Amino acid sequence: MTTSSKDVISIPNDIEIGGATYYQIHIKLPLRSFIVKKRYSDFEQFISNLCDNLGINVKDFPYSLPAKRINWLNNKNSIIEERKVELTKLLNNIIKDRSLQNEKIVLEFLQLPINFKFNNDIFKNDDNDGPSFLNMDVSTSDSWLQVYRSLKQDIQDCQYPSSIQEKIKIKQKINTTYQPILQNLLKSRSQLSLSNDEKQKRTSLINQLQTTLETILNSQLYQQSHASDNMPGGFRQAKRVLGATPPPPDLPKETKETKETLPLSNQELLQQQIQIHKQQDQEVEQLRHLIARQRNMGELIHNEVEEQNLMLDRFNEEVDSAGDKIKNARHRARKIV
Repeated sequence: MTTSSKDVISIPNDIEIGGATYYQIHIKLPLRSFIVKKRYSDFEQFISNLCDNLGINVKDFPYSLPAKRINWLNNKNSIIEERKVELTKLLNNIIKDRSLQNEKIVLEFLQLPINFKFNNDIFKNDDNDGPSFLNMDVSTSDSWLQVYRSLKQDIQDCQYPSSIQEKIKIKQKINTTYQPILQNLLKSRSQLSLSNDEKQKRTSLINQLQTTLETILNSQLYQQSHASDNMPGGFRQAKRVLGATPPPPDLPKETKETKETLPLSNQELLQQQIQIHKQQDQEVEQLRHLIARQRNMGELIHNEVEEQNLMLDRFNEEVDSAGDKIKNARHRARKIV
């Protein structure tokens, strides 16, 4: 079983304890690594609890457990190996999903410290190693698509750099890594045995990635393009993110600063935005819990209505039985008279 170099979680081994199969979950973090043992039923309960907490049905959960199979119809070892791959994929998808990765249920299932938080830096490759797909073979249609998907994901991960140093690294990576891979994909595309429609489709996919790279490069240089060209030695000075004073005449009205933001420095503006985002996250979290409570209330009401319907059915049966008894009593009374 192979895993991506970006995968924090892998399940290379399993162990049998008391006749039950336990999957050994290897968790590799920047400063430590450890192993957690879980049964398949533990995974089922984990997904069920997570869905209950989210207020959704298990069928609506975006990441699926491997399907159950009857052991006597299938080789047990092959089932276990297949589950290792699927369970590894499931857990890595969950911890990379920003809406799920730091849920309490997820951290408890992986037996992580309560104050531990996943972040994007954990899933990044070492810059010295380069992308794991750099030297992958693209001589077949499937391997070509695999490299394309890996490249696309890697490009998406680097669209929002958090520092100037990271911007510089991304620019270098685009020129030295991404562009050569794109050229290799384009060249190998013509050598594959593909229909004309499929070749055109893959050419379009490459063009889309090329456009994305150009957009990233342009966004990295945006601030410099509006700086003064009169700085000595060609050095340029970055300006505020939210409009200058006064803003350029062609700047849309909705992007101009307000009286509240004009006195703030860049750092203060950043802190204000961070605080606004935190408040929005808290409101979304409160809304999610409210929806979950409403769902639980709906289920309770549904159960109560079902019980009331059963009671009404029994009452109707008793009324019918009493009616029959009265008719019989009246019939006997007529005979006596």
